Amino acid sequence: MLVDSTIFADKTFTLVEARYLLLFTNLDRCSGYSWGAAALVTLYRYLGDASMYSCKQLGGYPTLLQCWIHEYFPTVGKRGENWKPADNCGLPRAMRWSYRQGVLKVDDLRPILDELTPADVIWHPFEDHRA
Repeated sequence: MLVDSTIFADKTFTLVEARYLLLFTNLDRCSGYSWGAAALVTLYRYLGDASMYSCKQLGGYPTLLQCWIHEYFPTVGKRGENWKPADNCGLPRAMRWSYRQGVLKVDDLRPILDELTPADVIWHPFEDHRA
């Protein structure tokens, strides 16, 4: 379930390719795999498809993409009011944003992304969290 619905999720979010099941023939080795890299590779593959105008749906790990977008493009997402890096060291960085599920669709986001300027991008997102 974890592998199918997060790391290697396809556009249906219900199927997993059989080739990934071979990764689990020896469960003791699973903890040594680079799951983060696997999630990125899968997401990048689906982002290539999503860059085509005819694409209406994204596969991969959408939470990872959301976190990246909110981290670097603050005008796209709404930052939470009470986030202070020093006070929240034990919490995931994704907790710093307020989410409203299902409000914007891909077609709604395209013009917003097209209008971004270099001033709308946070080029050093971890400056306030170096410690």
